[in-house]
Amino acid sequence: MPAAVLGFLFEDYIDEYLFSVRTVAIGLIAGAVLMLAADWINKRKETTDTLDRISYKQAIGVGLFQCLALWPGFSRSGSTISGGVILGLNHRAAADFTFIMAMPIMMGASTLSLVKHWDSLSSDLMPFFIVGFICAFVVALFVVRFFLRLINKIKLVPFAIYRIILGVILLLFMM
Repeated sequence: MPAAVLGFLFEDYIDEYLFSVRTVAIGLIAGAVLMLAADWINKRKETTDTLDRISYKQAIGVGLFQCLALWPGFSRSGSTISGGVILGLNHRAAADFTFIMAMPIMMGASTLSLVKHWDSLSSDLMPFFIVGFICAFVVALFVVRFFLRLINKIKLVPFAIYRIILGVILLLFMM
């Protein structure tokens, strides 16, 4: 809910001021720092290992971390998994919870975009949208399954390193 409310309130500001190569690169690097901090903090505490054991406080906290993803380049899943790990979830529980949280925010964003661009749509485009939706859904199922296994093994550091490298490359191209 927090990200949905803030996204709705600040959508125009985000679209106008935060969609540049520089701000995306900064978001990539800031998200990487959060991932590194999460893995460092996680080593020092006992963790919640299943979705059934997530407290309301942890769930609300992860929702607040999701607000960071309103900054383009920050990554919704990266911010929520990192936030979950910081708040005491293990990597698997944080990733599981992240993907559950993704559904309402993505449905809301898609619905808002559809409403805003409704006048651009025509009935002859519907088959393309339907095929695109089905393909994206099927591929997402496989990717999520793979990712859940991967995150449990390698944690967040490799993703953070990738994000830092990509962010620096983007900033270098800006010079």
